[in-house]
Amino acid sequence: MVNHSAPPESAPHSPDPVSRLTAETRFQALPASPGVATGPVLILRQDRPTIRRRTITADKVPAEIARLEEALLRTRQHILEAKERLASAVGEKDAAIFDAHLLVVEDPTILHAVKVQLSERLLAVDTIYQDITQSLAQQMRELGDAYLRERSSDIHDVARRVLQHLRGLEDEHVDITHPSIVVADSLSLPDLVSIDRGSLLGFATRQGSSTSHAAIIARSLNIPAIVGLEGALDRLESGMEAIIDGVSGLLIALPGEETKKEYGQLERQRDLVEEQLGAIRDTLARTTDDRRVIVSANVELPEDFPLVTENGAEGVGLYRTEFLFLNRNDFPSEEEQYQVYRQIAQTVKPHSIIIRTLDAGGDKVAALLSGEQPEMNPFLGCRGIRLCLEQPEVFRTQLRAICRASAEGNVRVMFPMISDASELLQCKALLAGVQAELRAEGVPLPEKMEVGMMIEVPSAALTADILAQHVDFFSIGTNDLVQYTMAVDRLNERVANLYQTCHPSVLRLIARVVEAGHQNGIWVGICGEMANDVLLMPLFLGLGIDELSMGSVFVPRVKKALQSLSYRQSVAMTHELLKHTSHEEIRRELGEFARKTYPELLL
Repeated sequence: MVNHSAPPESAPHSPDPVSRLTAETRFQALPASPGVATGPVLILRQDRPTIRRRTITADKVPAEIARLEEALLRTRQHILEAKERLASAVGEKDAAIFDAHLLVVEDPTILHAVKVQLSERLLAVDTIYQDITQSLAQQMRELGDAYLRERSSDIHDVARRVLQHLRGLEDEHVDITHPSIVVADSLSLPDLVSIDRGSLLGFATRQGSSTSHAAIIARSLNIPAIVGLEGALDRLESGMEAIIDGVSGLLIALPGEETKKEYGQLERQRDLVEEQLGAIRDTLARTTDDRRVIVSANVELPEDFPLVTENGAEGVGLYRTEFLFLNRNDFPSEEEQYQVYRQIAQTVKPHSIIIRTLDAGGDKVAALLSGEQPEMNPFLGCRGIRLCLEQPEVFRTQLRAICRASAEGNVRVMFPMISDASELLQCKALLAGVQAELRAEGVPLPEKMEVGMMIEVPSAALTADILAQHVDFFSIGTNDLVQYTMAVDRLNERVANLYQTCHPSVLRLIARVVEAGHQNGIWVGICGEMANDVLLMPLFLGLGIDELSMGSVFVPRVKKALQSLSYRQSVAMTHELLKHTSHEEIRRELGEFARKTYPELLL
């Protein structure tokens, strides 16, 4: 685990003479926040902390605990101050994103573990705290769920600050005196908030993803941002002119005059497109020949709830409930869960919400459930529904909360990681038992609550005709389906090129699922990242997908793409695409079609 406790520095960088850039150079990364920024680069470097392992005697343990508690108090105060600054910039709801950091600071499990290890190992608290938080963050990063992996950065950021205070140093702030494009290995949420907004033109980081807190806040603040920037940090230098393109994920160092002119025109066109998208936010996604597709939103944090309606999404196609279980040493009560589920169900009315039951992997939640050490390979281990079925009381509590919220009339429930019909039948039996209990207790429930399952593994896709007989809908989780089908971890740089969303094997599995679903009279949606790729819209239409669910910010763009298409033409095109033998051929043809049909959405 990387734990950069040293303060970021903005000292000039001395580049390797061999790699010094002398002409326009383009670096491809991943888009995180749309928009374009042009200006000088500022390199931020964050070194790994140096924690000296120091032994202590048993009588010093109370003093070490007191030292840690003082550091935690100071860290908490700094986080509250950062939260207040963010609230003044974007509002209380977005600033609540700092609550995850406060939960880490106040985590009683960490404090308890520190106390136990202090007495057992007799090492200074700096070492103990660093070891425990490193281990916890490492467990989070090894999860199969990208969202949960991202939460490891919360632990990482908070630990850096606590260790800073343990060393008697003040919290560091990133000080920028001139408008700049920040380029760094990583940029934490507190780092981002501490930067003067007027001086931050945009940022590019090597680490992070589009679901990181920094990326989420960058979108709220309209700061262009890209992540996954490889091979650039050592070749750039502070003061060098650059352009970052938050739509295409590009960083262009030393842009030439033609490139600057091109981007000036591009920015004006994008502003115009954004105005047009704003005008269609509340329209329906209906093709030119009247084929209707539901466009809904994925949510995970309470602050995401208002964005569902603000971006014109037709309800919630995926609510990840894992957030309720994180950063605590017990499980949320039935009442606590019920209040959250009911709140979001009320927020999205008259549309529906699909609540996915707990999808935990080899993390702290899983450890709480099983009481065992994390597994060697959590991707193929006891995760998702397997874990819940091992601990039916925890599962029943969540099902009771979901069923009680279903009284709102717009709640659907969905089970993750089903790989065999027997798992699905066990889930349904538990659900039926819970519903019978609640009715016996006099709790009002709707006559029927739709029950669905995720298709995330090849075994589920290949037996979709069997599974479809037991559910009301399928939702295809494309992130995992692609990973398991291609046997590739997309975050592993050595094999990431094999993560091919349009590989013939993936498309054939999706086609098989849709066909099996429709033959059994159920609807089929997609809730993975593929759902927001406008390039793929003709393919999804042609395959017969009924619903697409994505991050709220992408909803207007996807609606516009669907409104530009003909269903009949998409079916014919998909028929031909499925004859192709490679991912590259299919993407190339879809790209050419998109450039002819809705070029403005590719800007």
